[in-house]
Amino acid sequence: MQYNILVTGPPASGKSTLIQDLIKSKKVFGILTPEVRKDGERWGFKVIDIKTGKEGILASIEIRPHMVSKYGVDVAELDRIALPAIEAGIKTKDSTIVVDEIGQMEMHSEKFKKVVLKALDTKRVLATISMKSHDPFIENIKSRSDVKLIYLTRVNYERLEKEIKEEL
Repeated sequence: MQYNILVTGPPASGKSTLIQDLIKSKKVFGILTPEVRKDGERWGFKVIDIKTGKEGILASIEIRPHMVSKYGVDVAELDRIALPAIEAGIKTKDSTIVVDEIGQMEMHSEKFKKVVLKALDTKRVLATISMKSHDPFIENIKSRSDVKLIYLTRVNYERLEKEIKEEL
């Protein structure tokens, strides 16, 4: 059985870095959500379409009203970038869909949740997902029978990177 691969772990364990390393030589579609720093401090997060390079601001300390910790989430911007990026992967033969990340910020978008479920049901998905969440949507995804949940730490990074590469 081909599993969807979800990578979880504590903050700064390398989840997003692992995803970026894994997709370098693959036929992938989807999104990355790197942090944005200003004056050495985390200011927010971008959302980037892997194939087209289109990007926007997913969240920042200056956005309101959808708050996750100190960051406000721009749901319209998430939908503008993420939905077409994931849909393109669903429509493309032999592609892997990357979603960095399925987390609390993204849970503000019902459209995002629907397209993620569609991707999980129809394609191979490689995603990062919140480790600690009380969100039923996130917990349901983590408990799906077609999901392999991988717990990443700085200690097991290299071993897991090799294992996931072989599986993909």
